[in-house]
Amino acid sequence: MIQVSPGDSEPTAFAGEMMLRVTILSLLISFSLACDHLHHGDQVSSAAAVPETEKIAHPALEPEMVLIPAGPFLMGSDDLSKAEKPVHQVYLEAYYIGKFEVTNAQFKTFCDATGRPYPQARWTLHSHDTSASYLVEKPSYPVVDINWDDAVAYCQWLSEKTSKKYRLATEAEWEKAARGGLEGKKYPWGDEAYDADGRYRANCGSQADNDNRREKDGFLYTAPVGSFAPNEYGLYDMAGNVWEWCADVYDPNYYQHSPERNPAGPNSEKNSDEKRVIRGGSWFGGPEHMQCAARLWDYPGIRYASTGFRVAMTP
Repeated sequence: MIQVSPGDSEPTAFAGEMMLRVTILSLLISFSLACDHLHHGDQVSSAAAVPETEKIAHPALEPEMVLIPAGPFLMGSDDLSKAEKPVHQVYLEAYYIGKFEVTNAQFKTFCDATGRPYPQARWTLHSHDTSASYLVEKPSYPVVDINWDDAVAYCQWLSEKTSKKYRLATEAEWEKAARGGLEGKKYPWGDEAYDADGRYRANCGSQADNDNRREKDGFLYTAPVGSFAPNEYGLYDMAGNVWEWCADVYDPNYYQHSPERNPAGPNSEKNSDEKRVIRGGSWFGGPEHMQCAARLWDYPGIRYASTGFRVAMTP
């Protein structure tokens, strides 16, 4: 430490210069730390789109649709559970499917027109926040807290409003769309769940209620639709973000006897408790559920903050 007296002008000048340098260095370090904090606080995957996604306007009535061409594809997986076996060829006629999951803005239009209550679910067992505010404040996020009956009612209402044939996708249609033309790959982009930086390529997290794990992709709960790169068909969020209802009744043995052309799932017994297929994984599930072939089910009346849907349409 430099000792100076009031009469020592040269050491005083030197000390002043040192203080100036220390001040400048401190400012530079503070700026660097601030930038680093911003980077990690909004840690969006390198596969993600620009962070302005929420400002993108999506149609309030008719969802944007993508035509999936007619033709065969390989459905299922031999690497997952018995329910995904065997890998088998399926031929589908051409159909349309939503470019994005149905958004809050689109479902709000339906609720306002029909008097249906707004969806409202707690995000987690430990959270007092609900999805109700998202319906108004986050229009470009996927709607959640949707059961199978809600999704079917929305498709029926949209069909009546537009004179088009909106519906839920069959399980086979959903899987073909998710694969985007990539045969035999685990995910819509390939075989790796993570990007080169070790971050998820879609919005998913952990089965445990673990905020740090869930924020690894940049989002604690849902992400605005289209926040991550699309597959080769131009479809967004076919993996992660929210589970998506399909039209089919769930049967773990269905692949062993399903028809090769346009399989529509097992015959429904018109039982309200019949299990229905959900696909794609969500913000609250691990990457294993995001695999294109992964099958899961839920009862049609169940609602979760991790479940939404996208629409399909018959040409």
